[in-house]
Amino acid sequence: MKAKRFARAAIPLVGSAALVFAMQGTALATNRVDVPDGGGYGQWQQNPSGSIPGDSIRACDTHSDGDYVRVDLDVNRNGSIDRTAWTKGHTAPFCSAWISGNLPEDTPVTIWVMRVDSGGTILLPEGQGNFYS
Repeated sequence: MKAKRFARAAIPLVGSAALVFAMQGTALATNRVDVPDGGGYGQWQQNPSGSIPGDSIRACDTHSDGDYVRVDLDVNRNGSIDRTAWTKGHTAPFCSAWISGNLPEDTPVTIWVMRVDSGGTILLPEGQGNFYS
């Protein structure tokens, strides 16, 4: 599965949503990346804010269509998935818990946001967001 993820990250995706932010300093806003064809979104939280931990991701499913939303985090943008959040097994609308872990400041990260069918097949296109810890 990691080989597939690496290949996916290395190949440009036609029609995918790409957001690039150079987030540094004390920004507390949660960044959102939508599934390009709808159905949900993923979030990246750089710094702690209230009950939201820093360096964290979560997945949100907004449509009751039988699919779920998965968010993968690639620390250092090296093609290896380091964290995953998903909404599998929950009825929409639903957001997963925040999946977190401290990262050194200014670490580059990529999140991949995708819709997955009940059989586990990733439905393209995917959303991609590039951020910093």
